[in-house]
Amino acid sequence: MTEQAVRAALPEAGRSVVEGELRHALHRAARRRERYGQATGAERVLLLRAAPQWRDDEELTVRTDDGEITAHVRGCPTVLSVLAALSEHRHRAPSAYLVVLTPCEPAELGDSVLAQALDHTVVTINRWDLVADAFSVRRLDPRLTRREYRWLAEALLDAQPAGGWKRVNGPLLSLDSVMQRLAAVRFGKDETEHLDAAAILEWTCDDSRMARFLALGEPERTGLARWLESSIGPVATVVFGLMTAGRAGDAVPFGLAAAELYAPAGDDDRNIQVARVRAEERYFAGRAPGQATLRAFAEAAESLVLRWNDNGHAERARGLCDRAERILVELGADELAARSRVLDTGLDALLSDLARVIAAALPAPRATDVAAADTALEAVGEHRRVGHRSGEVAAAEAAVRLLRWLATEEQAPATVADCARRHVRSWSWVDRATVVVFNADTGRVPQAASAYAALFTEVRARRAELDRAFARQLKAWSAAAAAPDRLLLIEDVLDRIARPVAERAAPLIIVLDGMSAANACALAEEITASRAWTETGRDPDGREPVLTVTPSTTVYCRASLLCGRTATGGQSEERAGFAAFWRGRRSKLFHKAGLGAGPGAVLNEDLREALHTPGTVVGVVLNTIDDALGDDHRVNTPTWRIDQIDYLPQLLAEAESTGRPVVLTSDHGHVLEYGSDIHPATANAARYRSAEPGEGELMLEGPRVLTAGGRITVPWDERIRYLPRRAGYHGGASPAEMVVPVLILLPQQVTPPKGWFTFENPSLHEPAWWNPQPDLPDIAPAPTAPEVAAPDDGLFSMDDLGTLGVRVVRSEVLAAQRRFLRKAPPDEEVAALIDGLAEAGGKLPTAAAAALIGQPPFRMAGYLSAVGRLLNVDGYQVIDESDGGRTVTLDVRLLRLQFLGDG
Repeated sequence: MTEQAVRAALPEAGRSVVEGELRHALHRAARRRERYGQATGAERVLLLRAAPQWRDDEELTVRTDDGEITAHVRGCPTVLSVLAALSEHRHRAPSAYLVVLTPCEPAELGDSVLAQALDHTVVTINRWDLVADAFSVRRLDPRLTRREYRWLAEALLDAQPAGGWKRVNGPLLSLDSVMQRLAAVRFGKDETEHLDAAAILEWTCDDSRMARFLALGEPERTGLARWLESSIGPVATVVFGLMTAGRAGDAVPFGLAAAELYAPAGDDDRNIQVARVRAEERYFAGRAPGQATLRAFAEAAESLVLRWNDNGHAERARGLCDRAERILVELGADELAARSRVLDTGLDALLSDLARVIAAALPAPRATDVAAADTALEAVGEHRRVGHRSGEVAAAEAAVRLLRWLATEEQAPATVADCARRHVRSWSWVDRATVVVFNADTGRVPQAASAYAALFTEVRARRAELDRAFARQLKAWSAAAAAPDRLLLIEDVLDRIARPVAERAAPLIIVLDGMSAANACALAEEITASRAWTETGRDPDGREPVLTVTPSTTVYCRASLLCGRTATGGQSEERAGFAAFWRGRRSKLFHKAGLGAGPGAVLNEDLREALHTPGTVVGVVLNTIDDALGDDHRVNTPTWRIDQIDYLPQLLAEAESTGRPVVLTSDHGHVLEYGSDIHPATANAARYRSAEPGEGELMLEGPRVLTAGGRITVPWDERIRYLPRRAGYHGGASPAEMVVPVLILLPQQVTPPKGWFTFENPSLHEPAWWNPQPDLPDIAPAPTAPEVAAPDDGLFSMDDLGTLGVRVVRSEVLAAQRRFLRKAPPDEEVAALIDGLAEAGGKLPTAAAAALIGQPPFRMAGYLSAVGRLLNVDGYQVIDESDGGRTVTLDVRLLRLQFLGDG
């Protein structure tokens, strides 16, 4: 090679090389000074053998071991230009350095020039020495010096983080180590982070980071792409293929579209084949990866979007999904979006399917209709991005629940007590679902709007008949008002509920003014979900209803509740009555004005002091729900949450910390405004008046009608009102107004009153129609043991000995387990439970599991505990509860392994 060719082949020196070589030269000079006492302070020139081009700032600030220095860089192709640069440098500050990039040999420059230079020579640049020094290693992986990695040393020096590269473990710098670190830094990560498929996909969503990568030299871009493709696989292959076509910014949306476009189901569809060709031309310039690679890439893109959807980046995920749908439209394959279990159009299609099933089932759904709706709802739940449209999914679930209820037979109620009990345990759950359906957002799914409207009409018609039946029973009973044995009246709540609880510990009695039984369902679920509170009650079958007085308004109902007798009055009468009831022990009642505190606190200090005083019964009235009903526009909050009710979270926290039981109840319920406009008369109250009754009304009289004269006209039809429109109303005679809930909540350290029951399983309170009921297998009584031939006969296998459950209960392992239990469940029940769960795939709702063995659902928690002591050998969970006690699960494989040895 000629001298001219050698000079032409010299590499250009970038900033990182210049800075590194200058630091190295200064370090060598310092070592010589220490070792030989050489005076080198005047040498402030570094001659580097390199191409005489400099494309950066002429003046640099360089960090060294002794602090920052200033260096000037000049490209000098000839000896004369080197001499001119040296002459110019003499006029600069004495502390400044000069770096000369030149192809000249030392002999050409002469001793007088070399004498002014650090190292007294022209330094040949060795980038790998600089790299080794940067990583503090002694040896380099031989692969690093291969021709294909000529770009790598310069890239490592250029990409060096502000504080330098972190030391590697060991003396060797390997190819994989430096490539991983370089890739991490170039893709915007910390050098120690492992770059994986998800990180590459996230990178494509950041335009600024992609722009920095595209600004790198072509050799580095190509080298990194090849290494990442080999180390990460399909995701990197597709991303860099898209980048070649200028489409990398659409990588994730394209992956979402590809999930449907390249699904195996479309392999024989001509239209999809055409769309695939369009995709490969537009997104890969005709050089697309194979279908297996594209499918793996699509799966990774879906995983990223689903993770973002669940970790606080739902809006970002939605934007990517929207772009994916536009890509399918551009490719002429928009119908594929409806098949997706990630894209919104796929959820729209599933909700539309469900709406069609509901519409077809009305007005009189049958069991087959309910089964079809359950299947369609299950498909909705399997969509992988239902979380960001939880309101629509909740409405769909509520609609199917109402369809189940319409398909359930309702016997005519026989008494007021029967009506009240049914309201708390079933009808109020109907009300809870109805308000969700009424307020459903159906903007994306027009079919749902019409289906839900038809469903609402049928539900309200059936509820109206039940309201009418309640009103008839109430009218007949009110005349004498003889309290049924098991019907709790509003004026008896303190005596029959709060007083027995107070024998265990002074309670906090919270009155949520206006709370309906439907509101209480949701609040109870939320309160007990944390397991800090256990619900208890007097009835083993679940919550009991409370019947309030007439008219069902605050001035009559709340006074009767807090005074412990039928009464009328405001806050002063309530305080006096409350104190009188609890005479003989400390008590204090707080209303709205006495709850709030100043800055830095939520609860008034007097209230907190009362709560922290042992033995003091504390009553608190909260008005949030009742106040919301008085708005002049419809709010119809589908579900009241704890944090939506002023002071309730703080009160529950204080009660838990002080070991106080909580009696959570209401004075009256309410009906909601659903857009009807039946306004037959004008009165001073929303739902009662003194004139003769008309259609949808009745006259009540008797000792529990507390208005003057003991006689009043009230509507049982929830659509009737006598005042201008509000969010809701009360005062009438519908069960939603007259039947109120009472929840008794115990902290962990308080036991229930003697003879009361603990409701450990929340599903106890749910009506049978609230959840789907699977087709249960017919479980025959366990057969008597057949005569088994001797082993050498070889006539019978183990499977001939009976069902899985029968074989387990006859096993030696179970027999050994029984010896440790004083009272174990019968073999027949255990076998039936095992067979039913196994038949259902290892999982059943608790109510369905209870039906298998003839146990009431409320006793299942204790029953399953006993079964668990039989089956959960050595602590392995063969049978367990999940979903907050709503589901029973059986690990069939582990059961077989533990008891039969054939897992």
